[in-house]
Formats: sequence, C-alpha cells, structure tokens
Amino acid sequence: MTTLSSTEYGPPKIVVVGDVLEGPAERILRHVLRHYNLEDVHVTDKYDGLKHADIIVALGKTAIEEVMGGRVNVTNARSGPPKYSAKYPQAKIIPTYHPAMAIRNNGVFPDIIADFGKIIAPIKDWTEPKYNPVTDVEQALSIIELMKQSEHVTLDIEVGVEKDQDFSHPDILLCIGMACKSNEVWILSEEICQDSEVMAALGSMLKKHEGIICHNGKFDLQVLDRLDIAKGSKVYFDTMLASYALVERQGVHGLKYLSSELLGAPAYDLEIKQYVSGGQSFANIPRDLLYKYNAYDVALTFELFEHYTRRLEHEGLRNLHDFLVRIANDLMLLELDGVKVNMDYLDELTDSYLEELVETEEELKQWVENPRSPKQVKEALWKLNHSVESTNEETLKNIQDKTETATNVNRFVSLMLHHRKEQKLYGTYVKGIRSRLIEDRVYPTFLLHGTVTGRLACRNPNLQNVPRASKIRKLFIPEKESIFVQADYGQAELRVVTCLAQDTYLQEVFKENRDLHSEVAIRFFGPNYTKDQRVRAKAVVFGLTYGREAYSLSKEFKISVAEAQRYVDTFFEAIPQVVAWRESIKERVLHRSETLETPFGRRRRFWLITHENQKDVLNEAYGFMPQSIASDLTLLSMIKIRKEMPYVQVRLPVHDSILVECDPDWAEEVAVQMKAIMEDTAAKEFDTFVPFPADTEIGPSWGELA
Repeated sequence: MTTLSSTEYGPPKIVVVGDVLEGPAERILRHVLRHYNLEDVHVTDKYDGLKHADIIVALGKTAIEEVMGGRVNVTNARSGPPKYSAKYPQAKIIPTYHPAMAIRNNGVFPDIIADFGKIIAPIKDWTEPKYNPVTDVEQALSIIELMKQSEHVTLDIEVGVEKDQDFSHPDILLCIGMACKSNEVWILSEEICQDSEVMAALGSMLKKHEGIICHNGKFDLQVLDRLDIAKGSKVYFDTMLASYALVERQGVHGLKYLSSELLGAPAYDLEIKQYVSGGQSFANIPRDLLYKYNAYDVALTFELFEHYTRRLEHEGLRNLHDFLVRIANDLMLLELDGVKVNMDYLDELTDSYLEELVETEEELKQWVENPRSPKQVKEALWKLNHSVESTNEETLKNIQDKTETATNVNRFVSLMLHHRKEQKLYGTYVKGIRSRLIEDRVYPTFLLHGTVTGRLACRNPNLQNVPRASKIRKLFIPEKESIFVQADYGQAELRVVTCLAQDTYLQEVFKENRDLHSEVAIRFFGPNYTKDQRVRAKAVVFGLTYGREAYSLSKEFKISVAEAQRYVDTFFEAIPQVVAWRESIKERVLHRSETLETPFGRRRRFWLITHENQKDVLNEAYGFMPQSIASDLTLLSMIKIRKEMPYVQVRLPVHDSILVECDPDWAEEVAVQMKAIMEDTAAKEFDTFVPFPADTEIGPSWGELA
C-alpha cells in the first residue's frame, strides 16, 4: 500500500520525494498513484535513503535540484526519458512538476501523469539515425525513384527560416530529407536542390505519391509549391496533427518535444542554436550540422508515424486524424493565396490611429506622462484615492463602474481604457499587418492544433480576431475587378446546442424563423421592451453556449444579481431540454470524469478538476461541443465550396463564416451557391433537427459587406 510518511522505513525501490505530505498537493499525488496502481511507492519529504532507490521521482524545483545536484528549469528537466545524477548514480531520476502547480495551472497535470507513466512504461533507448548526404545527380535520381516505389515517404525540408515561427516566403532550399524506412535517411544537399532535373523528378514523385508523411506538412509542401517544385501535393499523415488528435492540449505538439518525450531523443537542436540565435537564418548553419539536424527531423517523424499509427488505431482516433489532414491540405491552399491589403487605406489608418493616440496621450498628461507605464498609472490612481495591485483592464473597468461619470477618476480611467483599445488595434492590425506584408498581401497561418475547443486558430496576422465592427476590416480587399462574397451561419452554436439537447421550443423558433431575442425580451420585460432590454435578452441567449451566469450579466448591465438571475431562470423555463443537456454535461464532466466527444471525433478531456477551477471547467465543457461542431461544419463547407466552385477563390474561414472573392458578375449566383452548400453540409454532416441557414453579403472590402 502506498505510504505517505516523512519517516524512513527501509530501502524502497521507488521513492517519490517532495513536500507533499498534506493538503491539496497530497490528494493530487494520491490520484496520480491510483491512476497507475502504484502500490509499492514510498513518498517522503526527506532525502535520507535515496541512495537505495532504483527510481526517484522528484516533485518540483527544490526536490529536483537537490536530487540532480544543480540548478534546473523544471520544464526542461522533466521532458524526455529519466535522467541520471552523480549524487544517486544507481537510480533513474524522473523530475516532474510539484502537484501544487497543477492547482494553479491544471494544464501541467497531464505532464505529471505522463511523467509517472515513465515508471511503468520507460522510454526506449535512443538510436542515432543513419543518414547519407546526396551530392551526385544520378544518386539523387535513384533515391527519388526508390521513394516513388515505396508505400510511404517521410519528408522534411530546411530553408532559411524557422517554420513554426516565421511568416516570410523562403526562396532557397537548403536541403531536403527523405526516408522510406526506419533509421535510414537520405539528404538532398543544397547543391542538388538547385538542380532542375532532380527537382523536376522530385516534384513529379511528390505530386503523385499518396503516402507523404510530415510533421506540420502544410509548411513543407507549401514551400515546394511556391518554388514550382511540387504543386498540388498532399499530406497523407501528419505527426503534429496525430499528436493533437490524441491530446488536444496546446503547446505540446512540436517535433522536438514529442521526440524527447515519446522517443527519448536528445536535444539535437543544441548544436545549431549558436548559428540561429537572435532570429538568424538557418543558412548560417554549417551544412554538415544542418544535414544532421535535417536527418534527425526525418527519422524522428518516421518513428512518430509508426508510434501514432498504433495509438490512433488503439484509441479509435485514426478517422479524426484523417479528417484533420483533409482540412489541413485545404488550408494550405488558403495560406498559399493570402489576402490582398489596401495599401492606401493602410496609410490612412496609420495616420488616423497615430493622431488619435497622440491626442489621447496629450489629454492623459494631466495624470500620467506615459500611459503605457503600469507604475505611472498606479501612482495616478493612488493620487485619485484608488490604490490598486494591478492596472489591468478588469481593474480599470471596476473603477469605472463604481465612479460617477463626471469625476476626474472616471475620466482618467475611461481615457486609459480607450487608449489601450486603440493602441492594441493599431499595434496588432495596423503596425502588425504592415510588418507582415509581402508586397501588398498578408499570408496568415491557420492552426488546426491551436485551441482545446477544436476551433480553428490563426496567426501572422490573426485575422479571425479582427473586430467585426471595426474600421480595420476595410483593409482587406479582393483582387482588381473582383468582389468579396461572405456566407455566415446564423446562430450556429445555439443551433448546435438545440440539436444536441433536442429542445422543442428552440426547434420551433428556428424552424419558423422567429426572432428568438425578441421573444426572450418579451418574456423578460413584456411587449413594450426597449432596445437596451433586447440587448440584455440577447446576452442571456448567447451566454447559454458558454455558461454565462447572473453575476457576469449584472456587472455588464449594472443591475442586481437577483434581477440577472431572474432573466436566466425565466429563459431556462422555456428550454427544459437544454437545461437537462447542460445538467448531463455537468454530470459527465464533474462527477463521472468522462471525455466529451463530437460527431467529428474531436475529444475534450478535463484532466484535473478542483474546487478552484470547477466553474471554469464547466463553462469550457458547455462551450466545447457547440464551438467545435460549428467550426468543423464551416471548414467542411469551405472544402466543398473550393471543390464545387472552382471559379471562386476562398480567402478566409472565420469561425462560422467563409469569405471568397469572385467576378462581380457572378457574385449573386456565388452567394446562392455558397448558402446552399453550407446549409446542405450542416444537414448531411450533422443534424436536421433544426435548419442551419447561412446569410450572405457582397461587398468591395471585408469591412463593406452588405
């Protein structure tokens, strides 16, 4: 039986060391030990007796440094296979986070689980890959022929940028690594990558091959497409997306991390870091080191392919992986095309924002010299009789809500909030877009693995977060003599909830195309409701999909919590099936610790539920299904639009909407066809319990759709 004690009682084979002998941290540790049925484990806060242990699990920075004998970074120390220490040479050391950290950040809990798993399922010993740099044309052609005849081809390219960070368009291939079997990699050298005959043969092979394996493959194939080497190639298996299919967390899908954590690979990028620090080009790396680095990437991707093929089949997630790859291959085409920017309007916006910011800063000078300085803002608030620990938006809004409009403090806080909003819009969407321009276009990167909810993410720049009503959207325009058409699912997430809950009241509202917000406003306020009261009703309705509560509504509308609760209760009386669905989600997640799964196979796990995070967990659980399903319906519609409407150019998917451009003479017909495709997709791929109507708009810019 596992013993939690601070006394030494013999030479245990497995020792867990750290200060976890009471409180929440102890309960979390017990949970982890039960997860693996680890009965013969001694848990202690003393270091006596560690010299007799075969395995030492060190919890947290203090314990890890004591066991390892030096200063460490916990995140780096825990990654990969067990470590060894001169202080305890007889033992395998498994560093991990202190369980108390999981209380503050439950995102680390899966890492703690994984680390304890190394006790019973140790990572295999790492074998350095064999690789062969190819500098001869005839040999290169024979290697390409070998790949052509193989069932699978693992591919990785090296260019002058870091593919997970940069947004530029590399124009020189430094090398291309390929493998068709484990632990034998061929590297097409830089000189060979400039040979037209070899590149033509490579492109022909890749365009026809149906078994291309990559890690974040849409980058590699995108570069080869832009360089006119392999247009139209598609990824067959993506190890990054396989990782995400199995574990929907963020920040754990990089090749280096997975290779260390799952395969026991060393930190093989250390040799090249001195050449690329500070954002320097990969072209600075000596070619022998670059080829070795490329070979590791290829060999490890192949090993991960074998590893994930087994795991996906075992966990019933291969279909989800293939679904994600299908979407990724289509998103690659969007990334290749980019979106045009109105350069004249960009200059106009720059001048407008800078002028506005200067004027606001001049007015703020009576309180602060530099409104970007938290220290100065704190001092200004202190002089205005408001002592605060933070100057974040929530703090400032709380002060604004509690002070009279005409007072100095209210004016100061209002100006600060306005300044921050304008500064963010300028920095992110004006200055930020200008810095990411390639000629007159931006080329955003879409991330299928960027959220735990299954929603698509976007970066460099993040066009999905451009405020709908802002003047920023006018920046984005179609090509000359073209026009934008946008189709947008109406109330998609609420309709998804209606289908999942089989709610008959909402079904009638949606089937009869009634105005739900007006009906709810009448329930709250009677038939003579005001415009403001309709806004309140709308907030209650939309809050349904993410668990919004009375307290939040009371703060926004400056009403009592009791009144806000009356709104919620009144709405819930009309939708008993939705209420029952929400209760079932609560039961499954909080009480049965079940994993949620959508019809498209996406899963949402809640790794650690505590009293402190229970409310947030529940809100995320309510939002997962509607957000994920609505996003996937949009992405499936995007694929069908591209396939069935080759005369339009798809530019952007934004949550529940799709933006395309086309010839103005076709715009009306394109809008009709997009609407039909989106509505048909929802019916065929999800549910017919309620319709999923798509609204369409046409306009000369993204901000002028009507």
